[in-house]
Amino acid sequence: MIRRLARDEDGAAAVEFAFVLPVFLVLIAGLYDGARFLTGELQVHAAAQAGASWASANGWDADGISTAVARGAPIAASATPAPSLAQGCVGKGNVIQPPDSKGNCPAKEPAGSYVTVNAQAGFTPMAPGFGGVWPSTLAAQAVVRIP
Repeated sequence: MIRRLARDEDGAAAVEFAFVLPVFLVLIAGLYDGARFLTGELQVHAAAQAGASWASANGWDADGISTAVARGAPIAASATPAPSLAQGCVGKGNVIQPPDSKGNCPAKEPAGSYVTVNAQAGFTPMAPGFGGVWPSTLAAQAVVRIP
């Protein structure tokens, strides 16, 4: 009788499935959150670009830029930190640098007015246990020269 039970494979697939299913579900949940994270990053970037585009077309108005950021993407983005206006030259990494003593930039063009637009939105992973993998805030920045 014991030999017969040892050779019996009825239900083996169900036991294997029970071992594999949790791992499979964790992978699917991670992929789902990854897709949501990437979509959110793109939407926050689009919101920052919408604010920069608004500033380029309408000039400096912090409230107008903030409104454009909030309406610029389907995600609930906010202009945080607030938009800023700076006079100078754009350097490496979109950093506004002061012009030389003649008011010119290193490329020998006149200094200009630049608006820095920031956008942020919260992100909460759907899958439990992935909270440490994804940041809790999605952020983007755009810099535009205005007339």
